[in-house]
Amino acid sequence: MQYQIQTMPIWDAYRTYDGCPLCKIYADREKRLVGQYLAENVMDPDFRTASNSIGFCPEHIGQMYAGQNKLGLALQLETRAAELNKLLAKAPTDKKSAKKTAALLDDHRGCVICNALAEPMDRYYMTIAEMYFNEREFPELFREAHHCLKHTAKLYDAAVYAGKSVAAYLNDLTNGIKRDLKRTENEMRAFADCFDFRNSGSKPDPQSIPRAISVLITDKL
Repeated sequence: MQYQIQTMPIWDAYRTYDGCPLCKIYADREKRLVGQYLAENVMDPDFRTASNSIGFCPEHIGQMYAGQNKLGLALQLETRAAELNKLLAKAPTDKKSAKKTAALLDDHRGCVICNALAEPMDRYYMTIAEMYFNEREFPELFREAHHCLKHTAKLYDAAVYAGKSVAAYLNDLTNGIKRDLKRTENEMRAFADCFDFRNSGSKPDPQSIPRAISVLITDKL
């Protein structure tokens, strides 16, 4: 049953999404988590302890600020500031203690949402490799998918879970990213050529740069 629950978002993303399916899965989970930290998690002691201790990264605090619950965000920022203030109860008195204070603050800077996303995403990479071996219809979807560079690297790391299909899995993964990188290379050259005076009147494809970004960096534009 757990396996089926884990595979449902994968089937959905690979069957219905044009871009990187793992970017889609990540974005869906991220959206739910940001919503939770602006709703039920605000008053949950365990979640507040974690957010007070390490806070949020710039990307996720930006998403929370763009949300509807400014009061919930303010409450979390208030207790986060109070927690950090405790760490600075005594000012450092020399270079050695200053370095310790810097290390202490670094240890308390992170992101509870990034941390909450890391473990389930690792399970998705593993499950995708298992599905390539176990699910008859999945290899074709995998072969045609457009994985971004970041998630291609994660899928390479998960190759061990593809079992006896590992060689085919790695071949399809490699051919897929090489196909998309070549398309990106060609489209960016065509885009740049439109600005050459010898090609006066040519119009660049406005979607070609977002497509390049979706392969090289992220499919979250």
